[in-house]
Amino acid sequence: MPSEPAVKAFAQPGTAMRPEGFATAFAHLYRAEMHRMTAWRQRLDVTSNWAILLTMGITTFTLGSHTVPHFVLLLGLAIVAISILMEARRYRHLHHSEWRLHLMDRGFYAPLLRQEAPAPPERWREMLAADLEQPRLLISLFCAARVRLRRNYLPLTYFTTAVWLTKLYVHPASASSVAEFYQRLTVGSFIPSWFVAGSATIFVVGSTVLALTCPTIEALERWELPEPGRKGDPFPLP
Repeated sequence: MPSEPAVKAFAQPGTAMRPEGFATAFAHLYRAEMHRMTAWRQRLDVTSNWAILLTMGITTFTLGSHTVPHFVLLLGLAIVAISILMEARRYRHLHHSEWRLHLMDRGFYAPLLRQEAPAPPERWREMLAADLEQPRLLISLFCAARVRLRRNYLPLTYFTTAVWLTKLYVHPASASSVAEFYQRLTVGSFIPSWFVAGSATIFVVGSTVLALTCPTIEALERWELPEPGRKGDPFPLP
């Protein structure tokens, strides 16, 4: 709960909050934002853990018996894609919360530890106040998906694809030629080999390109406060 000085300051319109009241309210805000960031981090880890467990389970189940069809592993790639979308949404909120904490750390706590005056209010307090009034996520869902793909899911994609190709080659017996291996790509009598090969290649190559061309997490989290007196968007996108 806010301290009594903070409550009195808010109860009197037009009265500036005393330093001790601001510090108390600010500490509560910082603690709440830290809890929010931790919750999103935990949700992010849960998604990654489930994706890894499901991938390991599907690959082990498929390679364990020659009667299990190879396209079960293609479902594993679909699970990876769904996990990326779920994790991207959660990473956007985590990134937003980390940005808020960065404003607080750099604008208030860092000068306090140096025994200096806080940074000018227009450089961080206005940005934080505007974001509290109308929150806005700083990165798009597409960018977040690429970041999580690069961070976690590209190795899972490669692993599942490698197991799928191994399954095609060894079950029910080792392929004697490239033509026989190619024929095994068919899914029943509905999906021909060329479609399976083309779609799998596009998925793997596309995932690689998207992952390698996206910014790193370190680059996305390298925030800079605007220069004093600079006007414009108070939410500089990374």
